Amino acid sequence: MSNLTAVIVGATGGIGQAIANTLGKKGINLVLSGRNEGMLKEMQAKLAKSYPSIKLNCLCCDISKPESRQHFIQALALMNTPINYYINNAGINDFALFSDQQDAMIERMMMVNVAYPLELIQQVIPLMSAVNPSQIINIGSTFGSIGYPGYVSYCASKFALRGATEALAREYCTTAIKFRYFSPRATSTAMNSPAVIQMNQQLGVQMDSPELVAEELYNFLQRDQQSYQVGYPEKIFVKVNQLLPHVVSGSIEKNISTIQHYAKSCNET
Repeated sequence: MSNLTAVIVGATGGIGQAIANTLGKKGINLVLSGRNEGMLKEMQAKLAKSYPSIKLNCLCCDISKPESRQHFIQALALMNTPINYYINNAGINDFALFSDQQDAMIERMMMVNVAYPLELIQQVIPLMSAVNPSQIINIGSTFGSIGYPGYVSYCASKFALRGATEALAREYCTTAIKFRYFSPRATSTAMNSPAVIQMNQQLGVQMDSPELVAEELYNFLQRDQQSYQVGYPEKIFVKVNQLLPHVVSGSIEKNISTIQHYAKSCNET
């Protein structure tokens, strides 16, 4: 049985469930966290049946509530088990034209995707393993590297999360803890509305399965680079956007009418 332990925050989402299954298959002990206690217990039962040799724990946590975050950290500390992988998969999305997006959603996006996870990470750091592997992994997005119409607030939150992860990696470079940023591209999960799925199909955007993303993440855990972008041509677009942003802008502008059409349809439904 493995002595490695992974904490997955946002475990009940599509990517979170796939990550839990992949890590469980590899013999890594799991602490699953999410808002829905019923879903967590259902996941725990399925994983226990599939991987009876691993240790499984569930901790219900609504990261938007300070008292829930506090209880989560206290429960982790009481386990007295060094954490090898802390995977922050919490987050929300909202595909809409910026002019149509509500103030409350803009604020919630920044808090749920950036501020609350960072507050948790600050408290988790003392609980991390003092030896390798000791990794804190933030699950980002291609839109944390490429600004995209219809995702202004989401891009802002993921750009911020990527920047915070990079800064933490440098701030803690003399410690055993590695801070890393893992960036999936479009993925087939319930987070995507029917309009987003239709738009991606029309634009020829590849959507990965959560299982593929989870396997890519596991492979990333075994390597040394600080960040990783899943998939082609997204890997190339991210690099081009850093060096020649006008080239990426030109490519996106060709599709702006299609993007605006689907973003508006989301607001009308």
